[in-house]
Amino acid sequence: MKGLLLNALLGVGLGRFGSVWGLPVFLPVVAAELAYGFHVHHLGVGGGLRRGVALLVCGQLGFLLGALLRPLPGER
Repeated sequence: MKGLLLNALLGVGLGRFGSVWGLPVFLPVVAAELAYGFHVHHLGVGGGLRRGVALLVCGQLGFLLGALLRPLPGER
């Protein structure tokens, strides 16, 4: 659950203030969350794949939301 929140916040921040080139930031967060799930919760391969995809989709949706929050070029 913390990984979803972290990915969503990273996505909104990158979408609002960054660019699409910052998206590989999500990969270490997803890898750490999957390693934690395998070690602590003893997830199988199917559960790990579902969790990893959910984390990546959450980060991407956060990025899109952040991109929508950008001011228009003529605004300010």
